[in-house]
Amino acid sequence: MNLRLKKTTAALALVLAAGTTLAACGGDDSSQAKGDSSSVGEKASTTLTKDNFFTEVSQAQQDAKTSHVEMDFGVSGQEIKASGDVAVAKDVADTKMAMKMSAGAQGDIEMRLVDGVFYMNMGPMTQNKFAKIDLNDTSNPIGKQFSGLLDSVDPSKQIEQLQGSITSFEQKGAAKQIDGVEAKPYVVGVDSQKIVSQLGAAGAGASSQLPKEIVYTMWIGPDNLPRRITLDLAGTAMTMDYSKWGEDVSIEAPAQDQISDVDLGQMGAGSL
Repeated sequence: MNLRLKKTTAALALVLAAGTTLAACGGDDSSQAKGDSSSVGEKASTTLTKDNFFTEVSQAQQDAKTSHVEMDFGVSGQEIKASGDVAVAKDVADTKMAMKMSAGAQGDIEMRLVDGVFYMNMGPMTQNKFAKIDLNDTSNPIGKQFSGLLDSVDPSKQIEQLQGSITSFEQKGAAKQIDGVEAKPYVVGVDSQKIVSQLGAAGAGASSQLPKEIVYTMWIGPDNLPRRITLDLAGTAMTMDYSKWGEDVSIEAPAQDQISDVDLGQMGAGSL
């Protein structure tokens, strides 16, 4: 798997996992993120509509605070599988994510997002250690390129952008058992350009490859928490399964001796 594909895959995975998971919780400085499962599985008092869909789903996630995600999708003909934990904070600088991705013989990627710093282990390309990308350092071309990822996991910006980008909405089909609850399918169309804009420079060039509208099928539980999200993007099927809502997760930055001195900019990472 080449560096360009790995970087684009990493960006896409982070946005899909965090961008469609609009959780918001109080952050802290420890690696332990505490969830709240008290309302998980309980029937929500509000009916989901086109006008309140992302707002209500976001609020449910705000209450739960944490989740586990499993992803299966394809990029440039490669099948990608990923799994990890997400804890998104009211202050985007406190957002945390840990994810491992596997593309079989094409190689693996391990990603972590802690305190506004994105760590990416791309195997031999990064000395089997983590390259460090400070998303707040706009003087660094790589940091600048990936800085849009911070906005992609900022709950307030997500709600505003996604709620305003809905082009179609329908509760369609029968509920089915997912993650131990009866989840209803909602077919939601969104403006693809508004979604890509969340990637910032990391999504440059992607807009021309996407259809005007991206259609998600979101399986929402009675508690308004997403259990599965599927979409078909340019012929590529993607599935994201969410579980373990409200369970405590532990996410921390790599140890100092696991940080690579590889300069991604010198590896041709300056352009996607």
